[in-house]
Amino acid sequence: MDWFKIVMELVGGLALFLYGMKIMSEALQVSAGDKFKNALGKITNNRFKGVITGFTITGIVQSSSATTVMLVSFVNAGLINLTQSVGIVLGANIGTTITAWIVALLGFKFKIKAFALLAIGIGFFLRFLKKDIIKSYGEILLGFGMLFHGLATMNGATKFLAKSDEIKEIMGSFHADTILTTIVVILIGAVATMIIQSSSATMAITIILASQGLINFPTAVALILGENIGTTITANLAAIGSNLTAKRTALVHMLFNVLGVFWAVAILQILFIPFIDWLVPGDPNSPTEIGSHMAAFHTTFNIVNTLLFLPFVDLLAKTAKKLAPGKDGIDRESHLQYISTSLMSTPSVNINQAKLEIKRMTNITAKMFEDVMTIFNTPNLKIDDSIVQKIHVMEDKTDILEKEISEFLVNIYQHKITAKQSLEISSMLHMVNEIERVADHCENLVRLIKRKYDNKSEFSDEATTQIILISSKVTDFLNIIQENITATSVNIIDEASPIENKINSLKKEMRKEHIKRLNNGDCNVNSGLIFIDMLTSFEKIGDHSFNIAEGISGLRVF
Repeated sequence: MDWFKIVMELVGGLALFLYGMKIMSEALQVSAGDKFKNALGKITNNRFKGVITGFTITGIVQSSSATTVMLVSFVNAGLINLTQSVGIVLGANIGTTITAWIVALLGFKFKIKAFALLAIGIGFFLRFLKKDIIKSYGEILLGFGMLFHGLATMNGATKFLAKSDEIKEIMGSFHADTILTTIVVILIGAVATMIIQSSSATMAITIILASQGLINFPTAVALILGENIGTTITANLAAIGSNLTAKRTALVHMLFNVLGVFWAVAILQILFIPFIDWLVPGDPNSPTEIGSHMAAFHTTFNIVNTLLFLPFVDLLAKTAKKLAPGKDGIDRESHLQYISTSLMSTPSVNINQAKLEIKRMTNITAKMFEDVMTIFNTPNLKIDDSIVQKIHVMEDKTDILEKEISEFLVNIYQHKITAKQSLEISSMLHMVNEIERVADHCENLVRLIKRKYDNKSEFSDEATTQIILISSKVTDFLNIIQENITATSVNIIDEASPIENKINSLKKEMRKEHIKRLNNGDCNVNSGLIFIDMLTSFEKIGDHSFNIAEGISGLRVF
């Protein structure tokens, strides 16, 4: 027996399966990402809707890990609370069982290898077409073909293993015939899934081993239970660096699967396995039938587990809070609040989360300008370093947010995205930079006001009125940006252009009138320089705001 060849086929087949699953899942997420975002975004406290949503999304993308990571990102953003997330977790566990049915029904009852190669060929060439949706279909076909080609390769290698008496003897020692051996096999399944990071892959391997007679049905069932535990590691890894609620969501996923295994083990031999044998026709020891029996067990277990825990959604959430007590220790004021750089799931979801961060950054900047003008409009206020420092702290926040949002957006580029999403990300990167520059000018304004206070420079009544007038136009501009910053291709140029033109014309007029006041001796040089510098900052804020407006309207190509 050529052991090297067998090992290479097993390793290579597993790699093809995993990569095919990754390509197919990512393509499915790209093609339907906006629908998932909207579906998750509309979740209410209705736990039944949550289950249906979790099942539907996972069934379509063929990855419970993708769904749970996406879910953790929504919880981290504060768009879904912990209790709402539980129903989606339950539904995701049911949805992931569809993979076992696909593998069992297509992978072992048909000569799938020839069709897999055809799918790879067609999918590969579809990827070169121009339309994004056709490209996505090509990716799906390519991933589907690689997945089943890998499955067929692993299946061919195990046929040789099944002929080895030594291998049969080794595998026989892992049979789940007692409660103790069942627990050992469950642990093996959990560890294997944690290492491979794909319950679909370990499920496929389990079906292959069972179809070759290397493990019996009870052992396969125990491995499946272990795989249900092992798959929870993905969401827990994704929650690292997230807020406490997101960590608790990942913990709920683990609690649900682990507690489900307890009751399943208790009735496995006496009730559960006999029930599956009765439910599914055919001999469970037959190589052609054992796969459908395993898929049926996987689905039945997760459905029953969901029905058992659905009335106790609140209890699961409370238990997660007790196991992960305390308050969120992450500094959410100066750093990302709605997203975590450890959470990279569906691009459309990530883009939506980045928009929320950009909106928060915009709100901070608008508040800076409001505070600056409040300082200017309060002539009796003592302007010391603490007031300037307050504005400086806010400006520091925008610097940090610009860096972290930009890094997050660049990371999205590394995932499968459409041409439209690529343009949207490019526009967002530039808008973040423009917002930060507005914040810079706000800080510059407060320093000018501080200099005016320290030098005891006074503006004439006319100059003060002019500053109030032009600043009100800037406020109007910033309000428009705030209201529309998260919108996609909403044309606000008709509102933005008149304000931008007005700010520019006001600056020119006020500069001319200022020169007249200087010539007439109505103001001194020091206050005059501060006045001109303030006008320049107002104009620059207007310029950056107009660039942002063009980005929102989809008219600015960066």
